[in-house]
Amino acid sequence: MSKTEQNGAFGGGFRAAVRSTGFRRLLIGQGVSSLGDWVATLAFISTAFLLTHGNQTAVAAVLVLRLVPPIFAAPVGGVVADRLHRRTIMVTCDLARAGLIAVVPFVNIGLLYAIAFIHETISLFFLPARDASVPKLVPQSALAEANGLILATSYGSIPVAAALFSGLAAGVAHLPSGLPFVDLFQRHPNSFAFFFDAATFVFSASMIARLSLTQERRRGNGQIVEDVIEGFRYIWARPGLRSLAYGLVLSMFGGGVLFAVGISYIHQTLGGSDVAFGWLTALWGAGMGIGLAIVRLLVKDRGRGPTFLLAVTLCGGVLVVMALLPFLWLAFVAAVVFGASFSVAILVALTTAQEMTEDRIRGRIMGGVQMLFRIGLGVGALGVGALAHSVRRIHVIISLDGNQVGLISGGALILLGAVASSGLNQPAAWTPE
Repeated sequence: MSKTEQNGAFGGGFRAAVRSTGFRRLLIGQGVSSLGDWVATLAFISTAFLLTHGNQTAVAAVLVLRLVPPIFAAPVGGVVADRLHRRTIMVTCDLARAGLIAVVPFVNIGLLYAIAFIHETISLFFLPARDASVPKLVPQSALAEANGLILATSYGSIPVAAALFSGLAAGVAHLPSGLPFVDLFQRHPNSFAFFFDAATFVFSASMIARLSLTQERRRGNGQIVEDVIEGFRYIWARPGLRSLAYGLVLSMFGGGVLFAVGISYIHQTLGGSDVAFGWLTALWGAGMGIGLAIVRLLVKDRGRGPTFLLAVTLCGGVLVVMALLPFLWLAFVAAVVFGASFSVAILVALTTAQEMTEDRIRGRIMGGVQMLFRIGLGVGALGVGALAHSVRRIHVIISLDGNQVGLISGGALILLGAVASSGLNQPAAWTPE
């Protein structure tokens, strides 16, 4: 198989993806649902803060509970996606999440934690079914662009969601006193945000219910554990998939590092403001958009394995540069480069994993991808965040504060991991089956 043929999945275009009626419905549903999910994420944080009278540990607990389920739910969700109809799974998950979210405004902190955990667990049944379905909805030549559009809906709505959350909160505060249930809503100021998210899940379910999906479902009555083990063996037997697993954890680890120390790096290390942090976040998002736009050209020119390794290496290198050269203007430039590298790594990994796996096992592989996404993000955020918080300042040739130590540690681990996995990035290892 030639290099051009190996890279065939990256040779299509966005038009080919959106011309597919089924994918267009999925994309619209996901765009609306992602907007609601980000609104609800902000509402979860705000509600935990209000219920505990400003306890920041309670806020952190909500975020941690959304990172724990991948340890078990994503692999099981992948098995279910291979055994049952994926369209049915997605619709059921959307409706279940809609019901859960609708009751959040009226619960105490304990139930809020429980709902956050259950909500994320359900999501990890939805996502493997969705990602395993995308190759069935678009031409193979447009698979990378289709994944890029899905990724864009996941992250591109953050600024709109923030503004919408503020507007919904203001709307509750200014409800006319004569309206029914106005006292109830004003006692629960985030209620509109949660109701909006519930409505977006119903909308997504209505779009997915109209999809025409076929799949090779697993036959037999094997145990779930056996199916999960089969998925891991499938990955281990294929060098390209093993390399993807290493690289995914590393790149998401880098994202977790920036989540953990980004705001303190801007405030404490660079002496910036919340406005500067907002710009850093926005430029990261812009970089992700650039990565989505250039990934096809990079893969066509360099091949998948080298492109993936380059993207992961840049993620680590950028963190080290930010630590050693603490200038605000350079942090802005680095945010763009990191965002582009981050999105290229994710997109190459997701598209290649979809193409390299048979449909009968694709749900389990996509479940593994989602597990690695969140584990890498969680370990980076919690581990490096704790390190940065515990170190005040050290002197090793130059003086470094805790944020810089965290960035260097995270970047160095990513670079070491990239070197360790480079041997798997041979052309034959990335050939689709």
